Amino acid sequence: MKIQDHLTGRTNNFTLMRFFASLAVLYGHSYDLSQGKPGSDPVTQNLIYPIWGDSLPGIAVALFFVTSGFLVCASYIQRANLVAFVEARLLRIFPGLIVAVLFCIIVGVFVTTDSPSNYFLSPSTWGFFKHNATLIMGIQYDLPGVYLSNPFPASVNGSLWTLPIEITMYFWVAVLGSLFLLQDDKVFNLFFILLCLMYAQTENNSFFIVHEPSQIKLALLFMLGAFFYINRSKIALKFMTLGVLFVLAILTKEYHFSLYIKAICIAYFVLLLALHPKLQLRSIDRWGDISYGLYIYAFPVQQTIAHLIPKVQPMTMFILSTVITVILALLSWHLVEKPALKLKGKIKFGKHFDDIRA
Repeated sequence: MKIQDHLTGRTNNFTLMRFFASLAVLYGHSYDLSQGKPGSDPVTQNLIYPIWGDSLPGIAVALFFVTSGFLVCASYIQRANLVAFVEARLLRIFPGLIVAVLFCIIVGVFVTTDSPSNYFLSPSTWGFFKHNATLIMGIQYDLPGVYLSNPFPASVNGSLWTLPIEITMYFWVAVLGSLFLLQDDKVFNLFFILLCLMYAQTENNSFFIVHEPSQIKLALLFMLGAFFYINRSKIALKFMTLGVLFVLAILTKEYHFSLYIKAICIAYFVLLLALHPKLQLRSIDRWGDISYGLYIYAFPVQQTIAHLIPKVQPMTMFILSTVITVILALLSWHLVEKPALKLKGKIKFGKHFDDIRA
């Protein structure tokens, strides 16, 4: 069966996978932020890094970008309308983000070493809001006097670093869709191959106007998610294929082109987990899609715990931060994100994307 055959209705594991990916980031960061040592969690140290050369949070973020590329590309193609697509993306990202940024600023006033008046009058405080709530001109990680003595000092919400890359990829989906490159699989495949060849040949190794290695990997994973959706009528999901890709990725991990092999393997793995009928689990959609809320609230919650409980043990931080962050994520979904998404289509822009959640 091809990927296309698994896309009927809403039977998939996307919401559940994103939930567990968010918890994986939270687990990995519990060690990083309590000890001040990135990549120090046991799963990363003993399993993922020796075999794959990455961290547990890194694999989880890769899952997010493959899923996003697949679903966002589907969203554009099935809506067939640029304005409706932009509306949907803005409503999905920014209402929850703006409230989360305000949450960071409010929490910051209780833990800052500055006086409340200096804190609120500081250009850095309003710069934090301007940069992070709009995602314009990059992310600002610090607030004045906040978390300066933590094991991982000064950074208030380090997880936000991926959002500008996500927005960049939304922009390119809109551009490619407007140029009708998403609607024809042969045209898109040629474009994607040329893009990869150009990346391999450029001196600065830029890929879709991103330059840092971590950004390039995420952009490639997003585009692979789009590639799998556009070629959904041709690609089958088989465990044997995944095994071959995994072995190939391990055998070639020392080569420069391993980025491509590993990215293809991860993308195939993510979509097999999400869509293969033998792996379907009970849906958690009735509880809401709280993965975004988990992702944008976990880091400041964990930094606050590190501030309030010096030398907190990683598993203690994990348990405490999971409970608090799940509550905040549920509130974010039901009070902010879900009401915002209900605004989609108030102006009729074209077909709506109702088969799978984007």
